[in-house]
Amino acid sequence: MSAKKNICVTINSLSAGGAEKQCILLAAALKEHHNVTVIILSPEKLYPPRLVSLKDQNIQYKFLSKNRFKSFFQMIQYFRKNNIDFVFSFLPTDTVMSAVCGKLAGVPYIFGGIRSSFLPKSKFKLLKYLNNTILRYTISNNFSARETAIRLGFNSNVLVIPNGIEIRALSVRRSKKTISIISLGRLVAPKCYDIAIQTIEELKNIVCEKYDIKYTIVGQGELEEDIRAQIKSKALESFVSVITDATDIYGLLDASDIYLCTSSFEGISNALMEAMNCQLPIVATDVGDNSKLVLHDKSGFLAPVHDYKKLAENLSLLVRSDDLRKKMGAEGYKHLDENFSYEAFQQKYLHIISNVENLKIIDGRVKETSTVKRYKSAKTVNQ
Repeated sequence: MSAKKNICVTINSLSAGGAEKQCILLAAALKEHHNVTVIILSPEKLYPPRLVSLKDQNIQYKFLSKNRFKSFFQMIQYFRKNNIDFVFSFLPTDTVMSAVCGKLAGVPYIFGGIRSSFLPKSKFKLLKYLNNTILRYTISNNFSARETAIRLGFNSNVLVIPNGIEIRALSVRRSKKTISIISLGRLVAPKCYDIAIQTIEELKNIVCEKYDIKYTIVGQGELEEDIRAQIKSKALESFVSVITDATDIYGLLDASDIYLCTSSFEGISNALMEAMNCQLPIVATDVGDNSKLVLHDKSGFLAPVHDYKKLAENLSLLVRSDDLRKKMGAEGYKHLDENFSYEAFQQKYLHIISNVENLKIIDGRVKETSTVKRYKSAKTVNQ
């Protein structure tokens, strides 16, 4: 292993979002081999478990001032004082800040981040300028966002590293009389919970009274009242519930049998990965990188956006067969372990750091040679 590098991982805030979770995961993965600090641009929007995770894993972190002018100079000063070699950013705001401050501070390797293909054009234009002039590379966690970036004029230095997840131990899934279907995600329009509710209504028509079905929506957001009203209007209160204060996501997934995703767009879905980590078969819309996670007809089923009839048909196949649920759940778990594990995530970043001057990128993928050294890792728990 080459000499330790001084690395900063930046994020807008320590909120409950997926980017924030992956930021901490990256810091933990790199901390085993390099000197790592997480820089948080804003002390606001603090989700306490994120801070607990940083402290529990002894990850060095620094909050910048709420005053943007002051925080700008704080970041430059920190980069210079600590001789930072690499900066990895996750979201547009911290990418812009890191790029400008890193350039002024003389940081040799600055990496931006894109996690959505649906950013406003103004943000894409700014990120394109930074990517093509300052950033060494831009990292996307999904191929959809990369394809959009390249189409909009980004140089080909945009590479994809999917989210990572710590693989849970295999568990025994027991048959139950009630078949539980679950969805996780913010209660916002792109998640299309109106389609999910229509899907469950259609599913009930398909399987009639032969099967006892329960559907649970887990999340918070602006459409909570609309979703509850739709459930009531379709007289589905006894079959569909909404949980907005969940504290044990894996507990809820373990108690479920099928995962349903009706989104109109996704990047790389943390929720799908968590469901696969619990050996759940997936029924999802074919958007974003869902097809990279869900192997159609093998670990679950993909359907067109808004096609509630096809979604219900796919669900019915799983509702009717306990063996199919277990088989597809096992395939999804295996696929997750082989391609999206914490170790795979860690190896990709370590390879980039060690080979930054000679990276080979093919269609957004970093090509690792057979001679790449494999680093022993200690697993981490990221809440």
